[in-house]
Amino acid sequence: MRRALLLPALVLALIAVLAAPAGAAPLGKSTAAKLESALTKAWAKTKAPGVIAGVWIGGKGWTAVRGSTVKGKHVTPTLADHTRIGSVTKTFTGTVILQLVEEGKLKLDQTIQQWFPTAPEASNITIRELGDMSSGINTYTADPALDTRYFDHPQTIWKTDEAIEAGLAEPRKFPPGEGFFYSDTNTLMLGKIAEAVTGKSVGTLLRERIFQPLDLKGTSFPATTELPVPFWNGYTNQNIKGTKVRDSTHWSPSLAGAAGKMISTLPDLHRWTIALGTGSLLSPAIQKQRLKPNPYSVAGGREYLFCLGRDHGWLSHTGDIPGYNTTVAYLPKKKAAIVVLANTDIEAEEALPTPKLFTTLAEVVTPGNVPTGTH
Repeated sequence: MRRALLLPALVLALIAVLAAPAGAAPLGKSTAAKLESALTKAWAKTKAPGVIAGVWIGGKGWTAVRGSTVKGKHVTPTLADHTRIGSVTKTFTGTVILQLVEEGKLKLDQTIQQWFPTAPEASNITIRELGDMSSGINTYTADPALDTRYFDHPQTIWKTDEAIEAGLAEPRKFPPGEGFFYSDTNTLMLGKIAEAVTGKSVGTLLRERIFQPLDLKGTSFPATTELPVPFWNGYTNQNIKGTKVRDSTHWSPSLAGAAGKMISTLPDLHRWTIALGTGSLLSPAIQKQRLKPNPYSVAGGREYLFCLGRDHGWLSHTGDIPGYNTTVAYLPKKKAAIVVLANTDIEAEEALPTPKLFTTLAEVVTPGNVPTGTH
């Protein structure tokens, strides 16, 4: 990846230019100054080499970048940089499922037996329970052998069926519909159901039903380990002893599939966050179904809906995949959106970077709705 190295003075000048995002009037100077200060202070407490962030309220917005796209160098991030978005992918997959429900091709309360006849308790698990994480199905990363293979050979191309089988083979967490457990296996299964119903791949469904209608030109469901140019490098310490860090930029995202494989940019995620929060790709009746919480997930102002969370009023989701961390959030009553991207999934003070940065920015613009900012 070739980039010009910017001197500190030029970096500050670039940040000032980014303060007013394309297509949106700038937020007031006082608010923007508070956001700039809050982001700088909060970023210093993370271990992220770089951060890209945006806050929008109505038709006004603010964006900023910090740090570098390459650890140990001064390569300033840009709003056009492509990033892996991890589990934010779930919000896209869930939307496709809900569109199929709206079209009468699926029902939220039908069981998964016809697609997964050999899965334990398949006749009792519903599509809704896959989406709101109440199925009791374990996550495939609980399989030690799979986990070891992934980290020993991170460029391996995985088959979705292999990951699903690993998740189903792990001990169940609870009977269907009687708990909350965040499991990537659930969303992989939703992706397979969507493929079976339509005869199209998840990537094609996402492109036709979401990327194209919303004109998300920087968003993709990749088939290789490559990222579109420009991109930033990602860094992880997962499965590493001590303080060492691995560059995971070109690790294969295939294991994450419909649960976490996607790539996007800040401008695209801004547009997506508004569509997600307002339900613009769904009817009001189906959006209402999406916003029904799993009752077992309700705690401390937070709850999990259908492939989406709610945190003190913010409809939000965080994604992390080795090397990358993303949070998207929309507060309906304020028509406010926040998107934060970081090029690491390394925790500081037992917290991922973007949820903490999300909380910090929300404190500035919506002090009456401050999220906890946890995963």
